[in-house]
Amino acid sequence: MLNSSKKSAPVDKSSAKYKMHMALGLMFLTVFIDLIGFGIIIPLLPLYAKQFGANALTVGMLLMSYSLMQFFFAPMWGRLSDKIGRRPVLLISLAFSALGYGIWGFSNSLAMLFVSRIVAGFGNANLAVAQAYVADVTPEEYRSQGMGMIGAAFGLGFVLGPAIAGIACVNGVNPGILGYVAAFFSIVDLIVTAFILPEPPKRKQSSHNPFSMGAGFYFSTLANKKFALSLFIMFISTFAFANMETTLVLLTSQYYNFSMAQNSYLFTGLGLVMVFVQGGLIRRLGKKYPDAPLISIGTALIAVGLILTPITHSLTVLCVALIILATGSGINTPSNSSLLSKLAPKEETGGVMGIGQSMNTLGRILGPVAGGFLFDTMGAASPYWLGAACMAIAFALSFKLPIIQKIIPSADPQPATEPVPDVVPVQSVT
Repeated sequence: MLNSSKKSAPVDKSSAKYKMHMALGLMFLTVFIDLIGFGIIIPLLPLYAKQFGANALTVGMLLMSYSLMQFFFAPMWGRLSDKIGRRPVLLISLAFSALGYGIWGFSNSLAMLFVSRIVAGFGNANLAVAQAYVADVTPEEYRSQGMGMIGAAFGLGFVLGPAIAGIACVNGVNPGILGYVAAFFSIVDLIVTAFILPEPPKRKQSSHNPFSMGAGFYFSTLANKKFALSLFIMFISTFAFANMETTLVLLTSQYYNFSMAQNSYLFTGLGLVMVFVQGGLIRRLGKKYPDAPLISIGTALIAVGLILTPITHSLTVLCVALIILATGSGINTPSNSSLLSKLAPKEETGGVMGIGQSMNTLGRILGPVAGGFLFDTMGAASPYWLGAACMAIAFALSFKLPIIQKIIPSADPQPATEPVPDVVPVQSVT
């Protein structure tokens, strides 16, 4: 007979491992709530803008205005968080996000919509701060797992936000009202951050940082050979993925005559696969393997998925292709972020992660333009061929990434206070 009276050992709330998991859980909640608001607005923007007389070019400029703000200001938020702390910067950025969504709620012209997207883009350029927070509270051996949690929160928020928007629109809620709903989520996030999220205790001050807050730091980081390859892989990976995101609905409509509802189910499934990979699978892989080999695996899977997506008119092949693609992206993105955070000096982590986020944003700016142009001029499959070619380049370059010597996870990990370990460059494949 089993001894049912046996009790599990009590949780040691004073242990470093418990504190690390609590901090990561709170950061997960912060990013998740933030992305719900973002996800609510995105599917509404094109049709709502047309109610104010916008054409397709104007809609594109609206989307670009948001991404451009993130491109320019993500490094600023990251570097500012190096100076004054992660938590204060998150509070400031969330306040701007709420303001931007609130402006959307009472917008009555295209000009107001532009102001809304610019202000919200300025506030939402804070993902690099979240990544720097993860780097602060996790030791090296847990870094990719922590970055995976951020990716999972991003994916869950982006899945739930459009679902809320879709349910609301089906029930006749005005798209403008949903701006206030998005603002509400940002305010909830601000309150959670203000009263629950602690400042990382081991964040180093920037008093000896040789870089400035301006363009000098930006270009110095891009020119630094230590970071350049990882940043370039970030850019072309996002560029290739954005080609797919922009044209997938057009392709499924042309190949399979999908309705808007069917395409919504497809994107929901895509997001859920990425959430599963970034929230679970990457944790197991991150414990066993260094970041660089995981980046190689991720970029290869994305390339295969992009090749398979338009190659036939088989729905089964399409589903398999998108699962492969989402799995690859779920492995590649947090692994690259983890590697970049380990390569950055501790006092510059926020700024370097901000540059990485800007590279991702640049991919989201250029990818949709290239994908849409190719779809119209060279056929439905051409954006995927371009994306696959980009990922083949990323795969080849990944073998030149440095391998951070693996650290065996301890039972009670200490926050990221250890010095950045030496890196061993992998011999290039010729």
